[in-house]
Amino acid sequence: MKKLTIIEIAKMAGVSPAAVSIVINGKKGVSDKTRLKVSEIIEKLQYTPNPSSRRLLFNKSNNIAILFRKSLQPLEHLFYSELNSVVISECETRGYNLIFTSASLENDTVYLPNVIKAHDVDGVIFYGDTDPLIENALKKYDIPYILVDSHLQNQEKLSIRADYAAAAYTAVRHLIGLGHKQIAFIGNHSLQNHYSQTFSGFKRAVEENTCTIPMNWIQFEAYDENAAASCMSRILSGPLLPTAVFCSADIYAIGAMRSIKEHNLKIPQDISVVGIDDILLCQYVEPPLTTARIDKREMGRMAIDLLIKRIEDETVESKVLITDTLVVRSSTSAPRNP
Repeated sequence: MKKLTIIEIAKMAGVSPAAVSIVINGKKGVSDKTRLKVSEIIEKLQYTPNPSSRRLLFNKSNNIAILFRKSLQPLEHLFYSELNSVVISECETRGYNLIFTSASLENDTVYLPNVIKAHDVDGVIFYGDTDPLIENALKKYDIPYILVDSHLQNQEKLSIRADYAAAAYTAVRHLIGLGHKQIAFIGNHSLQNHYSQTFSGFKRAVEENTCTIPMNWIQFEAYDENAAASCMSRILSGPLLPTAVFCSADIYAIGAMRSIKEHNLKIPQDISVVGIDDILLCQYVEPPLTTARIDKREMGRMAIDLLIKRIEDETVESKVLITDTLVVRSSTSAPRNP
């Protein structure tokens, strides 16, 4: 049997193809009488919309792509995998398919996936801050996109980001509230915007409480959990030991905790540790990690909402998540000798 098309359904119902599409997608814009008539025909004939026909007729694929960076570290995937589950659910609810793909950059040449070049997606999601060359290459295809968990404060780019300065301030204030005055910092200066925000939150908290921090306690080369462990080892090799360490991401805190244990020190009795993100692994490290939570569920929900509105030519603005919720676990306590 020949597969029905939206055009044929429209002829049977005596309405336009656009009206049929509105009914199929559950949108407003047709009368109840038209909606009932079209729905009865679709149900009777067991019609399933053809994605290719829909693309040709309405210039829409109902696909959204997540464009990954191939350079993601293993523990970074934990943060984004939690986002993925939310994004998948939100896309299904809104009638969109989610495609996982990646772009590569070799010798300043950008290689975009075929689904982008074929205009087979209506919108694109970037996780984190993407390379400007990749972003500019995508712009040539005039496909709406959003930066999710961006660290940029640029209103020209549609984004949903967390207030990492507030998260850092909240985390360090927790340590100070426990009685800590000797607090080290571990971050990653290669993520320039993330580093500047988290360090500014750290700096604000320690300056408000007249904490004196030796230069050796400020480490900013934590490119991954292994590098974070090396940063912690450098801190522990100095003449003075901190009673607590703030790490600008949970993946760095996990590396720092490993180093502390390797130096035969106890957490939190000798050194308290706090991070940012609240990735799932925080509950299962020993001891469980105290961290400033980034609400990934809300971040994913808002990201899909903003992107679909942009796809539908609505005016939207970037959003900043409130990020001052601390999840207190067993990696922090009052210092032995405050």
